[in-house]
Order: sequence, then structure tokens, then C-alpha cells
Amino acid sequence: MEISQDDLGIINLFASICGVIPTDMVKEGKNYIFLVDPMFLGKAIGKEGVNIKRLRARLSGNVMIAKDANKEEDFLRGYFNNVQILDIERREAPGQIALFITIPDVQRGIAIGKEGMRIKGLKAIMKRKFGADIFLKTRRTV
Repeated sequence: MEISQDDLGIINLFASICGVIPTDMVKEGKNYIFLVDPMFLGKAIGKEGVNIKRLRARLSGNVMIAKDANKEEDFLRGYFNNVQILDIERREAPGQIALFITIPDVQRGIAIGKEGMRIKGLKAIMKRKFGADIFLKTRRTV
């Protein structure tokens, strides 16, 4: 993975504000997603989300901080910490991995995020980190 000078500056800004070095970062327009070690998630977010607020002001964009993990399922459950994941189905074909995440229909908007930020960021991270494509499925729940 190649890091541009711009990305390096954003990572350094994150580290100076949060006191934590992110393990990865995705930038989609004015949306920024930072991954941090689960041990330092609270420190990265800050009391009452103060670090997220500071980053939003400095970057003039939306900011999300999520916990990193080395296993696909652990990563997805940490990334969607406020969305109930009903099922994760893994399908493999030669040279391809596809993960189908099933969530309740009413939580679809939360999973997609403002301007598609969460799902676009997730797709980019999962492709880079695990070589997997992500597909979101919904199920009506009573």
C-alpha cells in the first residue's frame, strides 16, 4: 500500500490530536475513516467524542473512527458496532472472495451512512485488507 504525502499529513494530524497512530485510513472525498487498535479506541475518540469533533473541524469533513481486527468477522462486527449483524456469509471463487452481510431492514441507513460514507469506506478497507468484496443484504424483522 502506497501512502501519498497528503495521506501522511492526515495521519499525522490524527496522531497529534488523538495521541494514537491509526493502523489504516480511507479518504472518500470529504469523508475520513480511521482504523485504530481496539485497545486505543476510547483514547482515539476522546471523552464525549472531543477528538472526533476536533478532527471534523480541522479536516472540514465527516470523520469515523473504528476498531481494527485481523479476522474478517471480527472486523465487520467492530466496524458496524451500532448495527445488528444477522449473518455473514462468505463465498469464494478462484481469485475472488465475497462477503454478504445481512442486517435488519430498519438499520440499512445506519449501515450505509451519510452520503454512503460507511459502506464506501468499508468496501475500500475490506478490498485492501482482506481482498474481499462486500455486499449488504437486508431482512425484515418483526
